[in-house]
Amino acid sequence: MVIGIIGAGLSGLTAGRLLAKAGHEVTIFEKSRGFGGRMATRYAGKDLGTKLDHGIPYFTAQTSEFRSFVAELIEKGIIRTWGRNFSAYDGENLINKNPNDSRDVIYTSTNGMNKVGKYLSRWVDVKQESKVGGLTYIGKNRTKKRAWMINMTTSKAFGFDAVIIALPAPQAYGILSTTIDEINTLKIVRRLDEVNYRPSFSLMVGYEDIEQPDWQGIICNNSILDFVSNESSKRENSVESTFVLHANAAFSRKHRDGDRDLVSREMLAEFSQFAGGWAASPVWHQLHFWRYSRPQVQIKKPFFELEDKNAPLALIGDYYNGDGVESAYKSGYDLANHWIEKFK
Repeated sequence: MVIGIIGAGLSGLTAGRLLAKAGHEVTIFEKSRGFGGRMATRYAGKDLGTKLDHGIPYFTAQTSEFRSFVAELIEKGIIRTWGRNFSAYDGENLINKNPNDSRDVIYTSTNGMNKVGKYLSRWVDVKQESKVGGLTYIGKNRTKKRAWMINMTTSKAFGFDAVIIALPAPQAYGILSTTIDEINTLKIVRRLDEVNYRPSFSLMVGYEDIEQPDWQGIICNNSILDFVSNESSKRENSVESTFVLHANAAFSRKHRDGDRDLVSREMLAEFSQFAGGWAASPVWHQLHFWRYSRPQVQIKKPFFELEDKNAPLALIGDYYNGDGVESAYKSGYDLANHWIEKFK
């Protein structure tokens, strides 16, 4: 089959790689210049020479399928174990050892989380900076055309036998809504409408002449911050001390349309409360807002599929059976293997 995938996040890239390896022709459309969605890395600091994971700072692995993929990434030198030196902040005191440590093995990047997406993209044709505006259902009544047309926001359109939508639920809702008058997708659209997301601000900060702290990260409670990542501890031969401050959902939701300078100042002030006075005055800082940081409502199934053998359509993402990296991978993995068997 000729398969079009909308979204080059982890779920879309995973499905694309497996389907391509099974012999299908796969094209992925991604509106941005990057790969991997929230597995993102920003180049910042002096001469843009410092890498910071401003999306997902780390992840764990529970299922055998994802652990196998993690082992592959470790072998390739893309990720490594991390997080044995996490501290905790309870709103008043900094505790050197996190008392709620689950003892799960934690993984992070060796040279940027975006390298995971770049690695997966090697198996497929990814068209970056290509924004999809909608779908057109051709279906069984076609003659020479394929079952689906993916319509870009420009005048271009591309034909495919099957389509996978690998976007956050609100964005998938928008794309799928363009087909309601042509095919029965209303049931799926209604379920997508139930899914909402936690927003999050990520503040990247850099300091030149401070002593590197002992902790790799700080898990925060009773704070406007959720987590502080010591990015320098991830990288060998780091030339400066860098951190990413991840704000909690309540703070991010309150200030999502507010003054960005105020957001940065409040996050830095909170950081300095437990890290020390030096933390209030970074040499540089950059703020990023994640509108769809983590799903707050999940769907208890691995993917959605439109039961039309003449026009296969499926939706995948991190909001299926979870809310993070592993659920995104598993959703793409499960759909790909289902289609490989179904469309031999």
